[in-house]
Amino acid sequence: MFLRLAFLFAVGSMIGWIIEFFYRKFFDPVNVERKWLNPGFLTGPYLPLYGFSLIVLYLLARLEEYVPFDNLLLKRLTLFLVMAVCITAIEYLTGMIFIVKLKIMLWDYSQFWKNYKGVICPLYSFFWVLLSAFYYFCINPYILDALQWLSENLAFSFVVGLYYGVFFMDLGISIRNLVNISEFAYKNQIVVFIDELKEQINALREKDHERPQFFASLRFSDTLHKSLESYRENREKKDKKDFKYLREKLEKRRRK
Repeated sequence: MFLRLAFLFAVGSMIGWIIEFFYRKFFDPVNVERKWLNPGFLTGPYLPLYGFSLIVLYLLARLEEYVPFDNLLLKRLTLFLVMAVCITAIEYLTGMIFIVKLKIMLWDYSQFWKNYKGVICPLYSFFWVLLSAFYYFCINPYILDALQWLSENLAFSFVVGLYYGVFFMDLGISIRNLVNISEFAYKNQIVVFIDELKEQINALREKDHERPQFFASLRFSDTLHKSLESYRENREKKDKKDFKYLREKLEKRRRK
């Protein structure tokens, strides 16, 4: 069972990275310039949140028979809603841990309707419902076949182990980078938005006639330090602008 879950986490992390990679390029409203972005805080092509989500989808799909409805449509709709709620819960816990403990924001839903602290919102929860349905009908059968094949070809576990060797090396380096960013955030009492910081780093590299880095952009360096200082200044300007806007808005309401 452990090998199965480890395999699912690896597959989910890589598939999730691919989904986010193309989504941020073509659909993300924040990425106005439609640049290719490396999603997440890790260097390589994997997003752990999707790895955990695939494990949850796999386990919940096995519990379909326990959904207390006889109607097949209602049974599956309930299953998809439960799946979406669980993924939203994973998203919320992950986002809040990073914000509260590290003062780092990995994604930002603050521009979406009825969002909660910028880490979850109804729109993306609806996307998780669609993703759950897509998984159930289009992916789960292949996952079951892959797991059956894995149990019959245990030599492939070497490849899974190789993946985790690279993954944990990347994780260790990336966490060290995040700690450096977190220390800066605590010192200056700000929350650092990772995607904005990456754009700041690449902009600074272009200004210095250096090649922007798609991978490893968050590694500790003079460029990262300069980008953090520039990021802090930009955030302060933005906060002052937002405060001024809110104050003017309140003044208009009072006059009315």
